[in-house]
Amino acid sequence: MESTVKLPQEWYEEGKECLERGERGAAQRAFEEALALDPYYPQALCGLSKVLWQEGKLREAGEAINRALEIDPDDPEVIMHCADIFIQVGRKDDAIEILRAYVGRNPWDEEVRHHMTTLEQTPPAVSPEVERLQATGDVPEGGRSAADFLVSEGEAQCERERQERAKVCFEMALEHDPHHPRAHNNLGVLLWNEGRLTEALEHFQQAFHHAPHDEDIVFNSFHALVEAGFLGEARDLMKLHIQHNPSREEAWELYDYASLLLRGMPWDGKGLGAEVGEVYRSMAKKLEKGGDLYGAAEALHRALVVDPHDAKTLRRLARLHRALNHEEEAQSLYEEALRIAPHSEKVFDEFVSYMEERGKLREALASLERLRPDEVSETWEEGVRRLREKLRE
Repeated sequence: MESTVKLPQEWYEEGKECLERGERGAAQRAFEEALALDPYYPQALCGLSKVLWQEGKLREAGEAINRALEIDPDDPEVIMHCADIFIQVGRKDDAIEILRAYVGRNPWDEEVRHHMTTLEQTPPAVSPEVERLQATGDVPEGGRSAADFLVSEGEAQCERERQERAKVCFEMALEHDPHHPRAHNNLGVLLWNEGRLTEALEHFQQAFHHAPHDEDIVFNSFHALVEAGFLGEARDLMKLHIQHNPSREEAWELYDYASLLLRGMPWDGKGLGAEVGEVYRSMAKKLEKGGDLYGAAEALHRALVVDPHDAKTLRRLARLHRALNHEEEAQSLYEEALRIAPHSEKVFDEFVSYMEERGKLREALASLERLRPDEVSETWEEGVRRLREKLRE
């Protein structure tokens, strides 16, 4: 009985026939069947890449042709198809370089040599696939999707530690789309690693301008600015990021790091929303529970920079300073809380109790007289009366 199981070569031939008839779905299935049986079949990978390219799946097409090149860089079909893709995304010089390298290794291949010579003499036309995709709106005019493809290709080259190839991809992507944030970011990283910090910063600036909320771009820009000595700019950049991502702990850590490097420059909460103050108050609670009173006090201080009229936070911070034996700071904070919330019984009672513990009733009375509001509450009147009685005793 004859076996009905197909060999990889048979699946590959079937895929080619389907592709010639324009049956892309059937062709893709056939190539995938061939690769399921033989994952290292470069011609099948090449055929799959053709299908994916025609369907507009540029990134997947590039990945397939890259695998084919790695498996057999001397297969003429793979080389020709790879060159065609490079031409179609505007990388004519790279296409010629690939063909020239192949001809150098295989000087007897007249077909590829002829293709290379023709390409050198003739400007490449836009492929029917790209025209079709542009007509349907899948590829915007100006080559944005070609830029996406090139950026993905560059990132794949980076993963293989082929930095020079990656750089070419990112540069070509920017030729297609000068505002592509990932291309600018990735090229910035490569230049930074080469020690070309000024050029890297220019690309990070462009990347941030076009994608200000992309975390990779923000963090890369931050670290490059710190390395370049632009500490204030780095801190401001992270502060801007925090406004949109107030719960991102790493952003807070980087902000604190820049602030620490700046030493002595006051923390500036200008522009930060109320939710940021809440994040700091929550952080203070955790730090206090963990025994870090200094850290908790700093967190509450920053919450007050965001919202300086929060009497409750002032009272919490005063308590922490009491626990740290910072008597003058605690008194000053209680007095500020009384000024903001003169009718708060909790603030009033805590202040009087604290001053009594310290034996400073006369000073407490003077503060209350100085801070006396226009409309005095019963709590205030009763507290002042008790203080006077105690001072007479």
